Amino acid sequence: MIKLVYVLERRADVTPTDFHDYWLRSHGPRVRGHAGAIRARRYVQSHLMETPLNEGLRAARGMLEPVPGITEVWWDSLEDFQAAASGPEGAAALADLAEDEAKFIDIARSQVFLTRENPIFDFTGGRKFGPDAVKCTYLLARRADLGVEACHQTWLTDHGPLVASFARALHMARYVQSHTIAPEINQGFVAARGLAQPLDGITEVWMRSADDLGAGGATEEGRRGGPAMVEDERRFVEMGRSRCFFTREHEIFDYT
Repeated sequence: MIKLVYVLERRADVTPTDFHDYWLRSHGPRVRGHAGAIRARRYVQSHLMETPLNEGLRAARGMLEPVPGITEVWWDSLEDFQAAASGPEGAAALADLAEDEAKFIDIARSQVFLTRENPIFDFTGGRKFGPDAVKCTYLLARRADLGVEACHQTWLTDHGPLVASFARALHMARYVQSHTIAPEINQGFVAARGLAQPLDGITEVWMRSADDLGAGGATEEGRRGGPAMVEDERRFVEMGRSRCFFTREHEIFDYT
């Protein structure tokens, strides 16, 4: 499968409360209504979680401020996505969604890009997370002196195992890297909609609850994990163009 990631910035004339409410209760059902036309298989919204821990993540890395959230939409394949977007029914549905997004999203400051997921570990046994689950969302821009392939390779083969080595100590339940693909299509999104330039991917780490999140720093190994991961991230991440923050997921539909 492939996954489209939509990094959302809020319109200045929309309050945070109205933004999240409209996104979840109005736009989400609209996407679900068009799911067949655009051949989407799954759709999840991840809303910013208001916690002082976000500032800790940002300050430790020298990152940008969090965004209000991200949208993720899955398709069976890149070919299926392209076929849906090029057909009359799919094109009309996407145009309707774009018109609705402009009501609450600052399009020029938002980013859209296609990715492919790379699961690193999963201790859930295939079960979905409950409503108390917390997700660390890491929006990644690569260092300027690294090519895309070198960034993805270091991230996957070096950094992934390092994070996995601390997974139990930090009470992590699942970890997925989503690497950006299809650069020509991503640039097409930019040109067609006036979006900001795409990123190089995202990391997502799930904890089953806020209690698990807090318990990660209660042991010596857990306290070593954070600094070790930050140090390794600097090998391939441009911190000043990246973001890391906690979110809560809202699954709108899953037809997989």
